[in-house]
Amino acid sequence: MCHISLKGDTMYLENFRYRLAREWQGSLFRVSDVYRINRRAKEYLYRLSKEGYLKRIYWGWYFIPAEYKDPWEFLAGDSGFKVIIKQTAASLWNYDFVHRDVYRLAVKNRSYGKALEKFAGEMGWNFEVEYHERIPYEYRKTDGLFVETIESSIVSCISEWSFLDAFAVLYFRRDEVSLEKLKRMGRWKRISGTDTRVWTALKYGCRLFNESLGKKMFRVKIKGGLGEDVKELIQEAVAKVVESA
Repeated sequence: MCHISLKGDTMYLENFRYRLAREWQGSLFRVSDVYRINRRAKEYLYRLSKEGYLKRIYWGWYFIPAEYKDPWEFLAGDSGFKVIIKQTAASLWNYDFVHRDVYRLAVKNRSYGKALEKFAGEMGWNFEVEYHERIPYEYRKTDGLFVETIESSIVSCISEWSFLDAFAVLYFRRDEVSLEKLKRMGRWKRISGTDTRVWTALKYGCRLFNESLGKKMFRVKIKGGLGEDVKELIQEAVAKVVESA
């Protein structure tokens, strides 16, 4: 009887392992996510982790070891809700004009955010994760990922002094970008540590593009002044984009 019991238990464990791989291979998951597979999920996860089949990455979070060609492959395959934001979103919109090895994300589940950062550290990646009860960025689904929209990412980057990221997006996506939306989003948002409105900085950059390229690509009216330090950095950013374009 004991032999039959052990054989049956092994069969249940193997079935659990199979279903776990089918549903969660390549993704972080919680104990609570897999209880629907088997009511003994917690016990089985512990046993599989002892065997080395899976790893506990953070309190209550696990993953099945796998190889990824880059962080993007993991982010696309991971089932948790997250939004690609700021400079990382901008790199998608401006064709990686400014390459960065930091991946900026926003999540609504604090525990999941901690698990993402811990997992990234084990993989040798650098994830910077923000937690929000309500995601404060406009986003849309692109290639299986939720990504901050073109306009929102431009405003986010300008507000953090990442002018090159922002103006590269503005230039390369000029046929898609909505100046009205940029005005609405950037009118009251300010560049960090200053009283300068993002929309004022954007209009100045638009004027520089028009002047540098000798045509009115962006129809904006310039009102309001900018500090010399902000002006100089915007001039450098626009010049680099124009030079590469």
